[in-house]
Amino acid sequence: MLNPTIVFIDDECIFCNFWGKYILKNDKSDSILISPSTSNVFKETKKKFKLFPNPKETIILYHNGQIYSKSLAVIKISVLMKNWQSIMSVSYIIPNFIRDFFYDIISRNRKSIMSDSCVIDELKRKDKYVV
Repeated sequence: MLNPTIVFIDDECIFCNFWGKYILKNDKSDSILISPSTSNVFKETKKKFKLFPNPKETIILYHNGQIYSKSLAVIKISVLMKNWQSIMSVSYIIPNFIRDFFYDIISRNRKSIMSDSCVIDELKRKDKYVV
């Protein structure tokens, strides 16, 4: 795969791993890979960009050679999944600063939202989880 679509997640965060597993399970395009922020794939991708988001603060989408983060990454991922989640594309009408404001609230509180560590182990057994 020359230019894969990869979602980089904080691999120590149960909330992030839950959503990584959700993406893989519901990705009808069968083209999205998930990779932890500690992977070699992440490190190599990060080298290509002068500015790169912090994976401890946001989900990161690498698609067609570009990086997307925060609410824009979430919307793009939902569209790329080619499933009912594509309806989130209507969120583009909401200004980015408003979307990111709510994204940041969830991001700051994500570690207290979930507590089931089994999610991390389940995701690591998926064949589209690349390290």
